[in-house]
Amino acid sequence: MDEGALVRKFIEAEMQLTQEALEKLRNKDASISVDQVISALKELENRPILITGEIISEILEGQTQRAGDILPQISPQAEVVEKTKIEEKGKPELSFRKFKPLAAEYESKVRIIKDVTGRSFSEGEISDFVALFRDRYERIGSILKKRLDLNDAVPIGSLRNLLDKQLVKVVGMVREKRESAAGNIVLQVEDLTGSVSALVFNSNKELVKKAVEVNTDEVIGIVASLKADSRSQRLFVKDIIWPDIPIRREIHRAEEPLCAALLSDLHVGSTQFFEELFLKFIKWLRGESDEPDAEIAGAVKYLVIAGDIVDGIGVYPRQEEELLINDIFKQYDFAAKLLAQIPDHITIIISPGNHDAVRPSEPQPAIHKDVASGLYNLNSIMVGNPARLSLHGVEFLVYHGRSFDDVISSIPGLNREESTPPMIKLLKKRHLAPIYGGRTAISPEKNDYLVIDDVPDVFHSGHLHVFGYDRYRDVSVINSGTFQGMTNFMRQLGVRPTPGIVPIINLQSHETVVKKFA
Repeated sequence: MDEGALVRKFIEAEMQLTQEALEKLRNKDASISVDQVISALKELENRPILITGEIISEILEGQTQRAGDILPQISPQAEVVEKTKIEEKGKPELSFRKFKPLAAEYESKVRIIKDVTGRSFSEGEISDFVALFRDRYERIGSILKKRLDLNDAVPIGSLRNLLDKQLVKVVGMVREKRESAAGNIVLQVEDLTGSVSALVFNSNKELVKKAVEVNTDEVIGIVASLKADSRSQRLFVKDIIWPDIPIRREIHRAEEPLCAALLSDLHVGSTQFFEELFLKFIKWLRGESDEPDAEIAGAVKYLVIAGDIVDGIGVYPRQEEELLINDIFKQYDFAAKLLAQIPDHITIIISPGNHDAVRPSEPQPAIHKDVASGLYNLNSIMVGNPARLSLHGVEFLVYHGRSFDDVISSIPGLNREESTPPMIKLLKKRHLAPIYGGRTAISPEKNDYLVIDDVPDVFHSGHLHVFGYDRYRDVSVINSGTFQGMTNFMRQLGVRPTPGIVPIINLQSHETVVKKFA
């Protein structure tokens, strides 16, 4: 029996094999059939979903011990009691640890601030695109005009009334960016009143560095000297200004000492999904781990997943060769069975990514119940991508991060090995997908859901499969990495994933603890 058929047999029996278990089955005694092994596993009273090499060895050796005795299983209780030889020696106490999670004493306080789910009415008409970009310009333009260095900006259409060599300030959307024959950078900038060419001279090296970071379709501020004649106006740029976020502001803090665990990019269904690491994380949440920080685990009230719950089907070339589960419905079913072992007092917030079964264009609505009904049976809240939400008063911006591909390829200095710098660039530009027409498809909604109007307390993303944490102007910038190992496609992209790392943020202090399960 080939490897694929063997794996499918176990999936049909609602079991999943680790790589070690698969190897042991491939090397088993020919007299023992796979059906016999599956039958013996089904007879186990507490048969686990994940079948390890140790369990297969016990079955093959004819020992039918219960799986609970073989595997450190995620038990349905949050209390672990173990009697030891201390009692036999006459000592009155037992050696045990009783897990009493603090988070179980508090009710969830989740408020969805902004989410496209159930609010997408675009028909893809030209008028919808006009409305999208007009909304983008007006909202980001409003942020720019509130800056002290741009509060006297004038409409582009009024430049014809101003004097030559006058210092002017304008706020506009970049329609075009090109290099002139003389090697200068030319930006064609427009607002609702007109359009103007803005020249960045290559002799000004610092300004050229800024101009290189400018993307078409983003809204920027320009400080320039006006070159006016009887027929046209041009701007000789002195500075380029992005909306950015305030240097100092008051952040929201929870009244209760609760925490949120941040995850992304599980990729359930992939051969590279690390079930063992994920189960170690769940054991830790349940207080069934040997880790010394049970107090932190007990304070976790929320689990926020920023997309790519499953690996999906046909997302990248030859993906089928690296799928353990090649049915999207079964991928979600298995993901739900794993997440069902999360303690009931933890609220799971699930946002989709580009591998999930939702439309590819952003903003993406929540994963539909028809595709992933099991996720709806959890203590879960399903939201779109991006989503703005409040957890005990602390405001989160959750965005999977598909646009990082475009931003990294267009701005020098960014790469896939450092996951927070692209996130900080988006905060500066106040837009989650500033480049239109790249790898990130954008749905022409009448309101641009990708504009970052209000500054979040926590900006949480994934997609790059590399953990990262930073603080930018009082915002916790966190990329939660992945639970998937390196696929062939990642190898081609030069991605070196950091699986099994989970950031835990304290909603009261905003301190972030990094838990490593690898």
